[in-house]
Amino acid sequence: MKLKLTLLFSILSISLFAQTNLGIGLVTIKFDDKTVLPFYTSINDKEPVKTIRFFNDKSINSWNIKDLKNQQKWLKPEILWLDYNYFVFRCEEKENNWFKIIVDNESGKSLWIKKSKSTLFRNWEKFLQDMFSVQRKSKMDKIYKLPNKNSGAIRYSGEDCFQVRSMKGDWIEVFTSECDDVKSQLKSGWIKWKDGNNLLIEYFPTS
Repeated sequence: MKLKLTLLFSILSISLFAQTNLGIGLVTIKFDDKTVLPFYTSINDKEPVKTIRFFNDKSINSWNIKDLKNQQKWLKPEILWLDYNYFVFRCEEKENNWFKIIVDNESGKSLWIKKSKSTLFRNWEKFLQDMFSVQRKSKMDKIYKLPNKNSGAIRYSGEDCFQVRSMKGDWIEVFTSECDDVKSQLKSGWIKWKDGNNLLIEYFPTS
């Protein structure tokens, strides 16, 4: 499947910053033109160290972040795709009503944000299940019958256009998605989705 997405950071951050801590899951920010998102160094801080503000940018007919060029000096999240309302961070910790998120996938720098109606936490399994499709970064990574390399590899000649059914440790169970337009189908197979903090797959939020 050809890459159809032009994201500001998402697939780029996955491929270049693979050693950044994957964390316990991901936090998605639901935003509109009035959203203000403060970031804190500690849950005990009263004042934020960083704040981003959204607005309706009529020049691009989309919501945008004020002073985005300067904000991007420290803001390199998992996904920032304003046109499609995708704003996602890797989450390192959850504590009461707080999330410790990685704000810079390049350096691994993390800050805290408060839990609110604008925040949605999903573990990696749920997040990948919600994706339009996933694919292996390398076709050298085989598809197996079970989540171990001794279970026997599955022959598959179609394109990598998988959906995720379940997860078991470093493995995900995949099956062919609707975007696979070839006759080859995969009802169930297992691939490794990570090796330590290194993602072995690419994911696609939409077609």
